Amino acid sequence: MNTILFLSAAVLGLLGFFEPCTIATHTLFTVRANRHAGRWRELALLTGARTIVLAAAFAAIATWGLRGIAPLTGATILIGMGVVYLVSIKVYLPVPHIQLYRLLPGGAALSEALKLGLTLPACTLPLIVVVGMLAALSGSPWAGALAGLLFALALTAPTMWFSVWGTSEEVRSALGKAAHLSHYVTALLLWSGAAAVLAAQA
Repeated sequence: MNTILFLSAAVLGLLGFFEPCTIATHTLFTVRANRHAGRWRELALLTGARTIVLAAAFAAIATWGLRGIAPLTGATILIGMGVVYLVSIKVYLPVPHIQLYRLLPGGAALSEALKLGLTLPACTLPLIVVVGMLAALSGSPWAGALAGLLFALALTAPTMWFSVWGTSEEVRSALGKAAHLSHYVTALLLWSGAAAVLAAQA
């Protein structure tokens, strides 16, 4: 179970970077960080904040547990999220980012790196829900925390790469195409997960 959890956290975290609402904000950050003298500090703040949030969240979810969930219910949730991803290609869905820094005193004055690290982009929320469900089913807080670490690092890794090496016009074009395809890939993965759940039940 933990192997599936860790693999899903890494793959979905990386996929989360290529979701449209994530890639837009993070590309802007990489351009700014690439020209910033304190680039490594900014990247450390972003990575650290995101890792702490997701590791703590998944550890808490794993502690709470979700072992009683019916396979059919889990598969239905995955299918529904896949449909939402496809619908959102054509129809704007007003799902807000979860900006945790707004809950902190003086949060608006934090650095852009911390704000980004303490923000969960709207289009990554279904991916976070999937990993959260797997963490809950594992019932292991340490496994949940490690899954949060993997998800955070995978989500942030492309940002770190492009912040250091920059992005050419060709790379930005490729990222735009990847963002366009990401919803289809995500929907396919979610439906594949639903099929796997139902197959395991049979």
